[in-house]
Amino acid sequence: MSAEDFSDVFDAGVTHVWWGTVTEPAGPDAVLVLSAEERDAARAMTAEAGAYYSGAHLAVRRILAGYLGTGPADLRFGRLRCPECADPGHGAPCIVRPATELSFSLSRSGPHWLLGVTGGGRRIGVDLEQVLGFDTASVAPSVLSDRELAHLREEDGPAAQLAVFLRYWTRKEAVLKASGVGLMTDVRAVDVHAPPGSGPLLVRHAAATGPAAWVVEDLAVGPGRYAAVAREASAAGPVRLIGRQPPAGHGRPEPPDPLQTRSTSWPAQPHATSSHSMT
Repeated sequence: MSAEDFSDVFDAGVTHVWWGTVTEPAGPDAVLVLSAEERDAARAMTAEAGAYYSGAHLAVRRILAGYLGTGPADLRFGRLRCPECADPGHGAPCIVRPATELSFSLSRSGPHWLLGVTGGGRRIGVDLEQVLGFDTASVAPSVLSDRELAHLREEDGPAAQLAVFLRYWTRKEAVLKASGVGLMTDVRAVDVHAPPGSGPLLVRHAAATGPAAWVVEDLAVGPGRYAAVAREASAAGPVRLIGRQPPAGHGRPEPPDPLQTRSTSWPAQPHATSSHSMT
């Protein structure tokens, strides 16, 4: 694989969004890259769900380690304090070690994963949902605003209504993850009404601390899936969508340090990497 420059993520307002699919269980060497907490979380799930969780977290560790010029296993993750109650137990995930101004957000749906990365300590949220059958009519009134609900009810048939619902839901959850409050708020109050294909959307949502305005964009991440990214409106530059798996890596990769060289490449070596309790 030829070197590719990812250093623009450290520039003002630039966002990278990686997406991929876990296609096979991670090998035992790769799983050891995960933290003890991650391994425990995977073991507590069904075999299939645990494999998806581990594979996504391994990919996240590889990607973030590539940006930071460190080993995937050396990354330490934590959480920011909730902007509403200051509880660090359910705030947005963050990189504790090594010290960095990179921010990230991870979303998973079945075998599929989505990772948003941006610099400057700016907040970011992503959400990914795959099309699964459920009763849209019974769920929508509890999470959609009046305008959104009216739009959904104008659509003809369950499939069209589900598409509208998932588009609105991914936008909302991306905003709530970016703000750091998650679903611990009135989801209906986060109005993301706009037709598909209308471009970036300015959404107003203020927590006790942090930004009050967010730019939300829909993402094209393959058939049967819906996704969105939300970023601080004050520094929302271009989004670079990277729709492929990160290269496999075993042990400590040795890309140039992007903070020093402004040019990052990922090594192509035999095996995978990983993550901590992010989602």
